[in-house]
Amino acid sequence: WTRILGCGALAAAIPAAVLAAEAGSVAVPRGEGRYQQLVQRHFDRVLATGLDRYGKDKNSLWLASIDLANGGQNEKVDNASRRVYRRTHAPRGSNVYWDLPTLVAAYQLSEKTGDPKYAAACDAYINDFFARCVSQENGLFLWGNHLWYHVFDDRMEKIGHPAHEARPLPINWEAFWRNSPERTARCIRAFGTHHVTDQTTGSFDRHAKTTVAVYRPTEKDVAASYPFLEAGGVIAESLCWLAAKDVEDKDALIETALKVARYSAAQRGEATGLIRNQPVQRRWDYKSASSEVGLWGAMLLRCGELSGNAEFAEIPQPGMLAYLRYGWDAEAGKYFGSVNVEDGQPSKPNTSEPFAPTRHSDVWEPLFPTHDYPMEMAEACLDFYEKTGRGEYRAGAERWAEHVRNSLPAQYQQERHSGPMIDGAFASSYGRAIHFLSRAGRMLNQPEYRQLAEQVAEEAVGRLYIADIGAFRSHPGEDVADAVDGLGVLFLALMELESGDDGELQGFHF
Repeated sequence: WTRILGCGALAAAIPAAVLAAEAGSVAVPRGEGRYQQLVQRHFDRVLATGLDRYGKDKNSLWLASIDLANGGQNEKVDNASRRVYRRTHAPRGSNVYWDLPTLVAAYQLSEKTGDPKYAAACDAYINDFFARCVSQENGLFLWGNHLWYHVFDDRMEKIGHPAHEARPLPINWEAFWRNSPERTARCIRAFGTHHVTDQTTGSFDRHAKTTVAVYRPTEKDVAASYPFLEAGGVIAESLCWLAAKDVEDKDALIETALKVARYSAAQRGEATGLIRNQPVQRRWDYKSASSEVGLWGAMLLRCGELSGNAEFAEIPQPGMLAYLRYGWDAEAGKYFGSVNVEDGQPSKPNTSEPFAPTRHSDVWEPLFPTHDYPMEMAEACLDFYEKTGRGEYRAGAERWAEHVRNSLPAQYQQERHSGPMIDGAFASSYGRAIHFLSRAGRMLNQPEYRQLAEQVAEEAVGRLYIADIGAFRSHPGEDVADAVDGLGVLFLALMELESGDDGELQGFHF
């Protein structure tokens, strides 16, 4: 590992010019608490200038896209901000779903500083969300990939149809429970009744109708469903989270979660053990397995911790181990973006689908989500190594560290799209790489990983922190903070790296 991640490699991996790019010098000198001070300055800036002050309904909702220099809504959409392939980023709106990690970072900042204003801003945001963005019919929260609140028109906006989508972020339910246990419990129970299309088999759909009080799925609904692995994980973990509150129906919630998990695990290749990304629609993701299996596996592991049922931790392991076996490209020093379920060979890149993985799993892929979750898979390797002690998971984590090293500096190598290059140095990508490397350094007793985490952190601050404004941009190229870019992931990783305190407060998991 000295050869792979030694000092020479570290220095070469991130050139000094990159560290200084765009942002100029950072006003706060290096030293104890520096990252926390930068994060605090950011929140002081955006909480004063990034709230809904438009239309007749002025409230405490956070804007999904903030003009950092001038305050308020970002009105100029630059090519550099190309993060999603449709309006998922909630243009001219607010979407608390994409702010989930940033909420956790703000709550954590109040705990670290003793200043309650950051937590108070989160509570005000959530309560104003409750007042405007909850389905009256079934209690589902109106958020995610299809729904957001339009701050100029004071109404809900949608993409295509008004569906709740249970992907891709695990949900920090604790932040909502602290403000309304009743609304939170109602929403989670709706996960088990409105996303699950067959209560016997556990088949499910990533989408749930928000406009019906009682969902009675038909055969047509099942045939039209998209049971993505990640959605099954979100549904199962949410049900187990509520069960851990010792509610009366906890046994039924856990049983539904188990059925959902078993359903996905059964959809695997007979010869390889690889699990299909989704087993209904006969498209590329029916034929392929990707790093999404790690995101799913980590959520099921937490299901086991929440419920006390050991079966949850066993369910994902054959599929995860199969991906670790077939997915590694030793010649490139990277994992493949996806592999064929039937024979384990690398999948042919699907250039016609913007949400399909590229040939190799890409740590800096700007489009989101693409069923490629490299750092979530890397974190899952650490989770299961800690749980089981199996060498395959340790080797997987070490290979993911090599994959990160071979992907630096943070630049998207555009395998999919023609046209101008898109810089892949987004806040959440930096944050996930930093957190994984720091944690791997501790768990695996590899100080080289910690060194690399520190180097990546300095690159992230150098490229994203704007000293003259006192705030972080969420991606290079424009002075904008977009919720979908996951600034909170970066903030939590920086504060954890600096203090050694785990950044998974309030239920957020990397």
